[in-house]
Amino acid sequence: MSRLFGNRRLLVLLLSMIALLSMMGMTRGERNELTLPERWIKNVTDTVGSGLYRPTSVLVGWFHASPPEAATSTQVLQLKSQLAKLQEENRQLKEIIGYRKGNEVSYIAAHVVARNPDRWNNRVVIDRGTEDGVLLNMPVITNQGLIGRVTAVTGHMADVQLLTDSDESPGIAAHLQTTHGTYFGIVDGFDEGRKRLVMKYIPATAKPKKGDIVVTSDQSDIYTGGLLIGTVDGVAPGEYGVDKTVYVKPAASLEQLSYVLVVRDPEKIQLRQFERQTGAAGNGGK
Repeated sequence: MSRLFGNRRLLVLLLSMIALLSMMGMTRGERNELTLPERWIKNVTDTVGSGLYRPTSVLVGWFHASPPEAATSTQVLQLKSQLAKLQEENRQLKEIIGYRKGNEVSYIAAHVVARNPDRWNNRVVIDRGTEDGVLLNMPVITNQGLIGRVTAVTGHMADVQLLTDSDESPGIAAHLQTTHGTYFGIVDGFDEGRKRLVMKYIPATAKPKKGDIVVTSDQSDIYTGGLLIGTVDGVAPGEYGVDKTVYVKPAASLEQLSYVLVVRDPEKIQLRQFERQTGAAGNGGK
């Protein structure tokens, strides 16, 4: 026995085994809290591990990171791709601008010189005619919006049919612009009771609301696209039950007309000439 306690190495090993067995016994099963020796060991290992993690991560990241040359090359490719896209868009825009330069819309200023008392709200006479470049069916506007079209012309005078003339108006192809999209329809007629233009054949899926804008459609064979007609003032079911009708408040004041502009659109003029030469039936005011 004395020889056993005299051997210090054997004594330390024996005490270590006893301590290990004791810790194993105390750590068996699931527990919510750690014992004091476990907390001490965990604190030591966590501290050492945290100290080694950061420099190790930096070294691993450095070895696995892409070289600067590769990153620069990727950025250059991305910039080249964006540049090519912008160059293509610029080319298309220049083509469109060049096209419009050859088809620029011009205006002929005119003075309203007469208004027939019998048809006060339907017709006016202006002091410009064919000698000034005014032709049949040219749209007429003010600085507020569309007011009508030329329905008769002589050398120095022209008769303008206003939007409020629903008796003989063939209708205007128009676009209703809403927050949900743009919808095609026909401005056809004037509601005397409401004092509003009537736009028909709006798709049932459209959700027009008061204040939405109505403009002429560029698909019209008379009117230049984008001419302001007015704003939505009311909505009702269409006469066929599968569409909608909107009531449009004219943007231009039709009561006080002194000076107007006759719209001269080379593209529309060529279209009407083509229709006359080929005998194609136009859509009248549409």
